[in-house]
Amino acid sequence: MNDQGMATQGGSKRKYVRLKATNDPDETRADILAVAQEQFARHGYAGTTIDSIAAKTKRSKRMIYYYFSSKPKLYKAVLENAYRGIRVAEESIRLDEDDPRQSIKNLVEFCFDYHFERPSFVKMVMGENLNDARFVSASDEIKNLHFPLTQRIEKCLRKGYENGYFGRTCTAVEMHMTITALSFFNVSNQATFSAIFDIDMKSPAVCRARKQEILLAVLGRLDTKLDDGFSTEYR
Repeated sequence: MNDQGMATQGGSKRKYVRLKATNDPDETRADILAVAQEQFARHGYAGTTIDSIAAKTKRSKRMIYYYFSSKPKLYKAVLENAYRGIRVAEESIRLDEDDPRQSIKNLVEFCFDYHFERPSFVKMVMGENLNDARFVSASDEIKNLHFPLTQRIEKCLRKGYENGYFGRTCTAVEMHMTITALSFFNVSNQATFSAIFDIDMKSPAVCRARKQEILLAVLGRLDTKLDDGFSTEYR
């Protein structure tokens, strides 16, 4: 090899390419988190091992322990990263439309599509609920992440009610809960509904129809006055 970065063989010059090692800490951490989420979503917390994650990431167990110390800490980091992902994505939702009904439509479409396109996130949340939110309860970050969205929803609902677009209003938490529940259900019960009713729950036509049904249900909720004794306050 000469000093020009060339390898010589049999009197001829041959170019070589130096492969750069992927030692970027952020890239390594992100790769481990992505693979770990898929493994935890597929096999659950109990059924997932550091060995299986290491095999899928092509990184050593030692490397995983270096970044996350233990399986519980890795699982907690995966959950926090997953919730952080949806909260960051929610910043793109237009909730300041002139017509608040369009803002609600934007919220429904985002929530439905986000869950549909990320079944591993849905499975992670399902697993955490089966474990009584053991790790979510221990994460202040996850608890605090929802405030920006609920504040924006609250502003949208108030605007719609005060300007006559909505016949009644509700809390931002209730609105968030309703839309999330209906969007989540479309993924969590996808397999059973497809089998029982012979419906392809993943087809574009069915997804469009489901989004429309959710939007009608939510807007109907805002346009309907219920009995005065019915309270929707969450404290």
